Amino acid sequence: MLIKELLKLIDAEIPFKKSESWDNVGLLIGDMSSEVTGILTTLDCTLEVVQEAVDKNCNTVIAHHPLIFSGIKRIENQGYGAVIHALIKNDLQLIAMHTNLDAYDQGVSAMIADKIGLTKQQILLPAEREMAKLQIFVPREDVESLKQALAQVGVGQIGDYSDCFFQLEGQGQFRPNASASPYIGTSNQLEVVEEMKLECVFEPHLQKKVEETIHSAHPYEEPAYDIYRFQATDQFGTGIRGELASSVSVIEWLTSVKEQLNIETLRLIGDSSKMIRTVGIISGAGVSYMKEVAATGVDLFLTGDIKYHEAHDLLMAGLLTADIEHYSEQVMIEGLKELLQSFDSKLNVHASEQSTNPFKAI
Repeated sequence: MLIKELLKLIDAEIPFKKSESWDNVGLLIGDMSSEVTGILTTLDCTLEVVQEAVDKNCNTVIAHHPLIFSGIKRIENQGYGAVIHALIKNDLQLIAMHTNLDAYDQGVSAMIADKIGLTKQQILLPAEREMAKLQIFVPREDVESLKQALAQVGVGQIGDYSDCFFQLEGQGQFRPNASASPYIGTSNQLEVVEEMKLECVFEPHLQKKVEETIHSAHPYEEPAYDIYRFQATDQFGTGIRGELASSVSVIEWLTSVKEQLNIETLRLIGDSSKMIRTVGIISGAGVSYMKEVAATGVDLFLTGDIKYHEAHDLLMAGLLTADIEHYSEQVMIEGLKELLQSFDSKLNVHASEQSTNPFKAI
């Protein structure tokens, strides 16, 4: 498999376009035409991770955190430059899957939720996306051929389902004028036709293709149709919401969470005597979503990188929260390996054994 084919495989499941505008995802270093010998998944790409990739004959590193966030003016053999230098010297490819993986319903937050035993998982804060809806009228005998033509350009795709159409029988009428070339009917005579009304949705960027398909596949000289835009709940979003089998003491449960996530510190903000059952997770640093999370009504919020004043804001908001460290995201190393292999079982994927945690608890 070539790097460009690997990227296409990933993009089909976890689209890079779902990343935040400030993010830097996809192929950061490397050659699209390189053959993938092996993949090493990691949270961060460090010199130690590069050496591990070389030792394991993996010429592709997929990291959650991008090594390159902004424009680079020089690459010296020190700091981040040393990592870039080592990647290029060893002919390694570096791919970043950051906020697109965060937004995925089986992404990093879900991997944490799986690790700590949450069930009934769903996106905590679903995103919205713009969709387009087509309403078109077609003679009954031409409805199947038109549906097939529209489906071939991506119309009627809803999540994991394709060819999604609604149709309703009815009658259409029209009077061709003297200069018309009607498919059905005679000039200057009123024509009544048994027609089907089709309704379907499609991605807005496909509109030009959809309209071209209508004019080429529809039998009428002037097809009657409407296209309008609307907001729909996306399959992607921020964080994961899950449940415990029964209500438990927050302190008792968090003690086991600390062990399950293999983190050195865990800080609770709020009432330590509270019983909890529903949990919201935003991996990494998600405290900026505190108002939205509070509105979901979860009993406990798990995230990382909480600052002192943010902790007071959480207290004022009445949102019981535990700081589980940013490094709790390390569960994605094994989790991403399993995801990639579920996309293609032939992929040679290894999970990095290197700790990239910059902190040491004393």
